[in-house]
Amino acid sequence: MKKNIIVMMVSLVLLTVIGCSTDDKFSGSPVGNMQIETLVGTISTPAVNALTGQEIDFTASLPVGVTFNDTTTIEVTTLRSDGGRIREYFDIMPGETSVTDKIEAVGGLVFNTTFELSITAINLQTVVPGKHFLMTSNKVLVNTGSTSIPEVADDRLKIFVTWLNPRSNNKLRMSIDRPTLADVVVNAFNSGREHVIRNSGTTNSSALSTAPGEYIFSIGGDGAGTLLSQPVDMPYRAILVFPDGKVEVYQGTYNGLTESSPLVPIFKVTKTENGSEVEYTSSQL
Repeated sequence: MKKNIIVMMVSLVLLTVIGCSTDDKFSGSPVGNMQIETLVGTISTPAVNALTGQEIDFTASLPVGVTFNDTTTIEVTTLRSDGGRIREYFDIMPGETSVTDKIEAVGGLVFNTTFELSITAINLQTVVPGKHFLMTSNKVLVNTGSTSIPEVADDRLKIFVTWLNPRSNNKLRMSIDRPTLADVVVNAFNSGREHVIRNSGTTNSSALSTAPGEYIFSIGGDGAGTLLSQPVDMPYRAILVFPDGKVEVYQGTYNGLTESSPLVPIFKVTKTENGSEVEYTSSQL
């Protein structure tokens, strides 16, 4: 169970986090002559890419063979390289060894970077006499960047593709191979290229689609001489915002991009209809 969120910056002093009562300390030096034991847990996530504010799944576990007879609260942190962090707190139930939940990604301040996901502290509701516990874990690196996530729309899937320095002359062409409809080349929108697939309706244009089936999204040179230099290894990112609020992020690099570079498929979206029910699935190519 998620407890709360604290967003902090790295300090030069040791941080002390207060737990469920004013006498319980998550970290820092124990009061009196107490034995300090550092537990080394494990944490994992299926997330490869995550942007600021995006919630990612994780599983955090106590060390093998370690359990407690009362509820144990662990601190999980997403930490970026400049010290920005998000801390959240989760309960491991009595006799259990792990918790599976979601945590908010701290994100990044530049186009391509990473943040660390790890366990950073532990608090016991029932103390072990004579002992003070600290806790760490492995660190999982998750790709992130400075791209914002488009707002959710419950009647459509939003697809936004952007790349390094799109506000400059650097431009990419994005083409969409659509089911039963003519292919489209998508124009620039909000420092990138955007397309939507509506849940229902009949309108089709270069900005949106409605038909069920498979959509292939490809990128390449735009043929207009807009690159600041060429060839260039161009990092790109695709953000998909589903009608139910789920967010998926794909990213990669188009190596050796020139204005005449061919279109290369980067991801696929499949829309299926079952009566009034609509489902979208996607995969990176």
